[in-house]
Amino acid sequence: MIRFRNPVSDIDVILNVFKNLYSEFSNVDYFDLDNIAEFLAREKLASSSGYTGNEALKRSYQIKDDSRKSMKMQAKSYTEIYRLLGWIHSKDDVALNFNFTYLGLHIALSGEASKDLFSQCLLGIIYPNKILNVKFKDINKPFVSILQFANELDGKINRDEILLGPMNIMDGKSDYEVNEKLLLIRSLRKSKDLNNLNNAISDLSDDLCMQPNSVRNLTRFVISSIVYTGWFKKEKINIYGKKTDFLLLTNKGKKVCEQIDNAINLYGRNLPNDNIELKLLSEFSMLTMLKYADFDVQEDLRKYSSFKSEILEKYNKDEILFSPFQYFSSKEIAEVMPDKVLQTTETNIESNISVVDIPQANYYKSNKPISHLKVEKKANRTVKKILDQYFKNEKNIDIGIDRFLSDVSVYKQNEFYPLVTDLLSFIFDKDAMTSPAGNNNMRYDVIIRDDKYSIPVEVKSPTEEIMLSVKAIRQALENKVLLLSREPFPTTFDLCSMAIGFNVPNKRSDVYQLIEDIYRTYKINIAIADMKDLIIAMLYCVKNNTSFNISDFEKYRGRIEFDYENV
Repeated sequence: MIRFRNPVSDIDVILNVFKNLYSEFSNVDYFDLDNIAEFLAREKLASSSGYTGNEALKRSYQIKDDSRKSMKMQAKSYTEIYRLLGWIHSKDDVALNFNFTYLGLHIALSGEASKDLFSQCLLGIIYPNKILNVKFKDINKPFVSILQFANELDGKINRDEILLGPMNIMDGKSDYEVNEKLLLIRSLRKSKDLNNLNNAISDLSDDLCMQPNSVRNLTRFVISSIVYTGWFKKEKINIYGKKTDFLLLTNKGKKVCEQIDNAINLYGRNLPNDNIELKLLSEFSMLTMLKYADFDVQEDLRKYSSFKSEILEKYNKDEILFSPFQYFSSKEIAEVMPDKVLQTTETNIESNISVVDIPQANYYKSNKPISHLKVEKKANRTVKKILDQYFKNEKNIDIGIDRFLSDVSVYKQNEFYPLVTDLLSFIFDKDAMTSPAGNNNMRYDVIIRDDKYSIPVEVKSPTEEIMLSVKAIRQALENKVLLLSREPFPTTFDLCSMAIGFNVPNKRSDVYQLIEDIYRTYKINIAIADMKDLIIAMLYCVKNNTSFNISDFEKYRGRIEFDYENV
């Protein structure tokens, strides 16, 4: 019988906690349960003994037995779900040291599109796997089985039927066993007696040495997930003599059933022994997942056309249902997909990503025409190149922005710093320059020069840290102190110091608290912005033939909100 951890029943919370964890820990070599517990307490994302925050952590950790530390156990519940979904792995197979996967990176960075990728990850959940050690011996893809059972059972299934059928199969590829379970459920339905269904659950509970309520609680994550994805909708219908809660397959769910039917449903025992074929299969199946989550990977999939033809000839199907990050251990991923391993150190993260990191084409909130964009004010070479490459022939601004961000997401310092410099120069119509190497008077990465209002800028490329961290804020403070003390360029005390990265963290991050702490202590203003802020500000300046006033950044701190409603 398959058992799922259930940290919370709200899938949005599961996704948002993961994205916050990525923001906090993506730039470190690994993190553990204690790190996560402290983070959950600090961000008030979990509670203990009726308390939240530091008091919850304190009360939880007063208990010596780790298994009774509620905050740590909540952290463990999250990590088991995230490992099962393939978003984190145990680093070097040390069970409780974790780092992020290439699949997890896509979830963290894909905004609203993470919901569709989460759906594909549900299909990728597989037992047995090389990630989690579990006590049960089931060979099954539970969410695939649930969809298949519902499709066979007239498009409807309920909680107890899920327990008796798709979550309780010893071998999900055994037609005989699947048919036996289907016959059982059909016979229970035919009786039109809810007592018969309850008795079947009682018998199952006895076999598992569990209470019926505890067995039924095993479906909390499952039912929350399949409703959240839009595969099923809840409705009360009369199957067992009176109206009871059922899950009805939606049109979206039926399309996913078609996806399953049209693919080769691979388990670990079906994987090829040949390393080259295994690598091709893993890369191709990963791209297929991204395709069904509406990522723009068609160009990458074309590279596998001959491999796809071989599959079609061998199996009479041309797609694969298999998720490598949900089956292989971290060591095996390093062997099978070495270019998809995120290399990290204590202070930075680098990745060799060949597939786009941000979904394109179907995730835009608006359809703003951009044919009107013309450069009337003086533009530098970088701005002209961006306009020509991403906006000249594009039908709407949002698609161009996301294509631009996708490309920039893998930039290293030598590409990212000059890009930021040129954008700032255009946005403020000032001479911005990078710091010459070896000049100790200029510790900042970029300086926006002005006769009175010069601004130092700390820059973090996406391969240093995907989101601005507290370290960047501390360095922005140091930059301002050095500019005031050494006076290589004129400035004012109240003028902000800037920190710019690929992404800025959400408002609950310690970054914002530190900005306020710095102001309270030193009266120095720190302002932050990300690459999307800069590109939209650039487009605003292009359309309106204008620039932003640098003096407006006196007494300005926190997230920079450029006035670009008229883009």
